[in-house]
Amino acid sequence: MSGYFKLVDAHDHGYRLKLMAGDGTLIAVSAYFPTKQAAIEGIDVIREIAGTGPVMDHTRKNQTSHGHAAREQSIHGAAKPRLSA
Repeated sequence: MSGYFKLVDAHDHGYRLKLMAGDGTLIAVSAYFPTKQAAIEGIDVIREIAGTGPVMDHTRKNQTSHGHAAREQSIHGAAKPRLSA
């Protein structure tokens, strides 16, 4: 069985989506959605991002000795300078 989305109540009277693997393992939990309709629309957004969005590596493995990330790479190999928040 393929994975699926589970629509659940959030603690603050809204909704969240849980992305589940086919065996029932929790893969990811979404941000808060204020309405059920917004959560359902969020599924389309998640599907679009998951199908087309690059993976950006924000792990510490690329840090310099000064503790700053030297470069950021997508899984496609395109290097980009890291932006500070």
